[in-house]
Amino acid sequence: MAEEIGKFSLEHVSTTYTEDAEGNISTHTNWRGEAEGYGVVYDTTIFGPTALMELNDDLEGGPVKRLGQGFLEDGTSVAGSGSGQWSKKPGEHVWKTDCILQISDGTKIRSIGEIHLDTLTFSGTNYSVDE
Repeated sequence: MAEEIGKFSLEHVSTTYTEDAEGNISTHTNWRGEAEGYGVVYDTTIFGPTALMELNDDLEGGPVKRLGQGFLEDGTSVAGSGSGQWSKKPGEHVWKTDCILQISDGTKIRSIGEIHLDTLTFSGTNYSVDE
């Protein structure tokens, strides 16, 4: 794995659900917290779209998209957007995420995290991406 940039720790703010024209559901989760190197961060993590009848305990994972903004300690800010995959951690209320994000300063990062549904926390590690 590439060089570790830093850890992130976020708390849940809200969740909304959207439905597209084909009846697929997307779950939008909003988070706020801190990320080393990015200061205070706001994040929207979108799971799906997934067919309604697949949104049950048999669903093991799928596509995920992340969008967010960080407010650095020096008074500047950056935004980021990217996608990847999520998967369930067997026997637990935990979803693992693995995404590649393009950052508005021109860098890319790999962000690997875990969402703990029982405590509504999202934490993990950001890594540099070698191109």
